[in-house]
Amino acid sequence: MGIIIGSLAAQNWHRQVRQKGLGPAEAFDYVFNKTVEIRKEFGFSPMGIDFGVRSLPDTSRGYLEELKARLKENDLVAMVGFGSVAVHNDAEVRAASLAEARRNLEVAAYLGARTSNFGCQRNGRMTREGQIKVAIQMLKEIGQIAKDHGIRICQENYDYWQSDELIRICMETGLDNVGIQSDTGNWLILGEDPVEATRKCLPYTMHAHVRDYVLENDTYNGVAVGAGLVDFERVLPLLAQAGEKEDVIFSMEVDTDNRDEDQCAHDSYVYLKDWLMKNGHTEYLK
Repeated sequence: MGIIIGSLAAQNWHRQVRQKGLGPAEAFDYVFNKTVEIRKEFGFSPMGIDFGVRSLPDTSRGYLEELKARLKENDLVAMVGFGSVAVHNDAEVRAASLAEARRNLEVAAYLGARTSNFGCQRNGRMTREGQIKVAIQMLKEIGQIAKDHGIRICQENYDYWQSDELIRICMETGLDNVGIQSDTGNWLILGEDPVEATRKCLPYTMHAHVRDYVLENDTYNGVAVGAGLVDFERVLPLLAQAGEKEDVIFSMEVDTDNRDEDQCAHDSYVYLKDWLMKNGHTEYLK
């Protein structure tokens, strides 16, 4: 068991995709190939590639079979997000969300994903407590669907649930395959200390987005890992513990508004590989 370095593919080069005017199929191939180049340059073996079912240009069996072959040929491990979970008072909205989750988890399983991430799509007319209760009920159902496929599901910390609420949601589903995706930078958006939040959520952490931020123009803007506000020398050893029972993917993420994405990605992978080597996490390095 150990740490697999990955790429949050679409996010790392989203500005380039936009500037080039790429359509869905071209965009997916573009970021896929960028990830392969990184794997070859840095010797990550395998390397993770993090994408959502919704980003796929096609989910037909033929396309998925070709994609599985491409993943294997390029020594990539897929981390496939199944989408969002509707936290809503309308039963029809919830039913549609469950149906989509079922379909997308089937795709994730077919591509060999062991873990699938998601976010909650909340309805503002519900009280916060009501939203938490509905999220728990929805994840009891979706979590069981995922478990039947041998998949763990994990909710990303982004801009709403606090760490205590994420933990409560996991615990009250009663399922050991429902957990948290700990995004190192997003704890700042939530007003929490990344080190303490990472430590608190560790028992439920199944996946990580490793990213760094600086605060500019009242915005948390993405920079290369190690160049911003996150104390990675304390955060990464904590996250590494999530890989003691099952491989954990550290999907490096660059989400910048105005910096060179290629340079930020390159500098981030230099930092991460150096950290792996210094700390003896070399299971998946050539």
